[in-house]
Amino acid sequence: MLKFRAAIILISLIIMFFVPMTAIKTEPKAEKPPETENEQPKEQENEKEETKETEKEEGFFRIFDLETEKISEVSYEDYVRGAIASEMGADFEFEALVAQGVAAFTCGIYQKNARFAADYDFSAAPGKKLGYMTEEKAKEIYGEAFPEKWKIISSAAEKAMEYIITYNGEPALTVYHACSNGMTESSENAWGGAIPYLVPVESEGDILWKNYESSVTIKKEKVLELLNKNGAKLSGAEPEKWFEGAVLTKSGYVDHIQIGAATFSGEKLRNLFGLRSTDFDVGFKNGNFIFTVRGYGHGVGLSQVGANYMAENGADFEEITAHYYPGTELTEYKNYLKNA
Repeated sequence: MLKFRAAIILISLIIMFFVPMTAIKTEPKAEKPPETENEQPKEQENEKEETKETEKEEGFFRIFDLETEKISEVSYEDYVRGAIASEMGADFEFEALVAQGVAAFTCGIYQKNARFAADYDFSAAPGKKLGYMTEEKAKEIYGEAFPEKWKIISSAAEKAMEYIITYNGEPALTVYHACSNGMTESSENAWGGAIPYLVPVESEGDILWKNYESSVTIKKEKVLELLNKNGAKLSGAEPEKWFEGAVLTKSGYVDHIQIGAATFSGEKLRNLFGLRSTDFDVGFKNGNFIFTVRGYGHGVGLSQVGANYMAENGADFEEITAHYYPGTELTEYKNYLKNA
């Protein structure tokens, strides 16, 4: 059990600190609300206390903004709506939106519990639509269509927040990604820590997505420079052989490749060359390397494209979350709070 908990915390930290810590120039501090010198009438004080109590019951996440380097307290409702808007948008199937909302809410609760003694629960960049977006950002994006789109998103968020996904009675680490290669990846292969419900499952709708396959072309000189900066010690000869011998995971993603004097993980190569996923082939032609990539994201947990495909074919959000997080349970949030 201790090994399992340690693996979960390790993976959580990897996810939360995906952006290098060097990007954070100063220690983030929460902004204090402005103080008021005027004493409020007793009646207004009582109203404020009731409002605060309601807000406390509803809860909030402490989110570190990677752009402003400030911490904000974002209500659960604002976060879940913003996560659905950022991760999917209003044009996905409604049941897929709810599944996304439940996953985002649960993952937020998980990280809040894991980091209760830290300055913040997790990081995001709402201005860039990374993690979640604000209502103001959604207005900017949707324009005249905002009222209609936001109504759909808000409705999905309201339904989603009635539930969390649990494993052995505790919130699960419900990570998600845009699109798999047709089979999701295990957390063990992606990040080195095994979690029982983050295991490979089929995601058949993904291969039908119009953006399922992508291509990246990079000049030989640039590839040589990047590989040698990371210990490959290549002379530059026989470039067509540099990426031979890739070891794949059971789901078909690149686990690692021995290139020259160095061993590169699939994730390292993905970040090095700006690839959408770790399922890729490499060709060499006319002095250029051509990376052909399948899927989009780390491949672990819920596939957003796959969830939408399931919803299009009649699956509800409970079936979607059960499929992508096998062995978990959908628990009413109010019941979880009673037992917490």
